[in-house]
Amino acid sequence: MRTAALLLLALSSAAIAGADEHLLAGARRFREGQFAQALVEFRVAEKLGKGGEAAWYSAACLARMDRPEDAVEAFLDAERLAPGVRDGLFDWYHAVACHDARLYLCANHLLVGVGQRAGPHIRNEVGKLRAKLDAALSPEPPRTAIDWYHQHAEQAAKGGRTLLARAYLEEAAGLAARRHDHYRAEDAATALARVQKDSRSKDGR
Repeated sequence: MRTAALLLLALSSAAIAGADEHLLAGARRFREGQFAQALVEFRVAEKLGKGGEAAWYSAACLARMDRPEDAVEAFLDAERLAPGVRDGLFDWYHAVACHDARLYLCANHLLVGVGQRAGPHIRNEVGKLRAKLDAALSPEPPRTAIDWYHQHAEQAAKGGRTLLARAYLEEAAGLAARRHDHYRAEDAATALARVQKDSRSKDGR
């Protein structure tokens, strides 16, 4: 019995060491701009026991690979798995992914605290993105835009992408609140409650 326990401990330790190696390899690939290769390393690290930390890096890779919807999902999942790992740089990549997925309110919210925590280069980029968001969010949101978010949320939900569906519905709800008539606000609230229920069911909660 003692031998079996020691063997299990050794295997576990080896897995942790292997996870660290893949995490470091992924970070090196990321710095070199080899984001697809970095993503593979981070995904392996996730499976070997570094799920929380590696999940954030995987999401950042997806953002740099111009896969904004995948990145938005991955960031939301990382926040669920390891909220304590979140930092200003991850929020920056998350904001970029949200912007590229047309989730402008999401991006704007994330950028609020990034400037104070980031270096000079990122602060400069934050300023540029904030200017784009201000231009996009200044007018009253048109009804067609809100319909677009509902449509994409429905498509995401049908595909089992509940986190993405939630993100689109939260955007629709936020934009509805910016209109004088609160267009489809009740629809967004109802659909959001349904998606959140489905998400909890999948997580076993």
